[in-house]
Amino acid sequence: MVLSKGYIVVSGCKKCGRCRTVCPNSALKRTVDDRPKIDHDLCDRCMLCVRCCPNKALIYME
Repeated sequence: MVLSKGYIVVSGCKKCGRCRTVCPNSALKRTVDDRPKIDHDLCDRCMLCVRCCPNKALIYME
C-alpha cells in the first residue's frame, strides 16, 4: 500500500533499529543520538516501518 500524500513522523523512539532494516528505499537514516530520521525525498510511504515498530514510534500523518 503506497499512499500518495502525508508523511511519517518519529515520536517516542526507543532506538531498536527495526525500521531501518525493513525500509526498501533506505529512507531511514540514523541520527547522532541513534534515532531514525526519515528522508522524505526517498520515502514512498509504503508503511513497512510503521507496521514493524514495536513501540508505535512511527506515525503516519496526513
